[in-house]
Amino acid sequence: LKQQIKKQFGTYLSPDLVAKLQKNPELLKLGGETRDLSIMFTDIRGFTNISEHYGEDVQGLTKLINRYMTAMTKEILNNNGTLDKYIGDAQMAFWNAPLDNPNHAKDSVKTGLAMLKSLEEFNIEIEPEGIPAFGMGLGINSDDVVVGNMGSDQRFDYSVIGDDVNLASRLESSSKELKKTLVIGEKTKKKCKGMRFTS
Repeated sequence: LKQQIKKQFGTYLSPDLVAKLQKNPELLKLGGETRDLSIMFTDIRGFTNISEHYGEDVQGLTKLINRYMTAMTKEILNNNGTLDKYIGDAQMAFWNAPLDNPNHAKDSVKTGLAMLKSLEEFNIEIEPEGIPAFGMGLGINSDDVVVGNMGSDQRFDYSVIGDDVNLASRLESSSKELKKTLVIGEKTKKKCKGMRFTS
C-alpha cells in the first residue's frame, strides 16, 4: 500500500505529505468526491519573445522552461499544494486534497505570492544569459469541485473537474486584460479575510 501511495502521489505532492499518507493511509480516499478546494492556474507571459530568443534551439528553450517550471513547482509543493498537471507552459494545482487543509485558500494565495517572488529571482538569474524576462499570470478560485482519479482504464490522473475549476482558468486569463499578475475569486477572497500577505 505504501508503494502504491508513493506511485500515485509521488509526483503530485511534497515528500512530507507523501510520507504522511504512507503513515496514515486512512487519510486517503482514492475515489471521486466533492470537496471545497482552491484551484490555481498559471501561465507564462512574454513567451513569444523568449521563444524567438532561442530561434531553432529547441533544446535550449526546453531546458529553460524546465528551469522555470522547477522553480514554480517548488513553491506549490512547499505550501501544501497538489500539482495537478503541466499544460504546455502553464501549470495547474489545487489545495485541500488528497489531505484535508482547512487553510487551503490562504495557502493557495501565499503560494501565488511566493511564486511571484521566485519569478523575480529567476529573472535576475537569467538576465546575465541575455534571456528576456519572464512574466506570469495567476488565477485562483475556491469552491466545491469533484476530485479523484480521472481518465480511462489505460491511464488516469488524480485531478479535479467542475465549473469552478474552469472559473479559476478564466481568472488567470483575465489577468491579461486586467493587467494584474494575480487574480482571485470572490470566495477565495472571503476565505482570506483578515489575512495580510507579503511577497
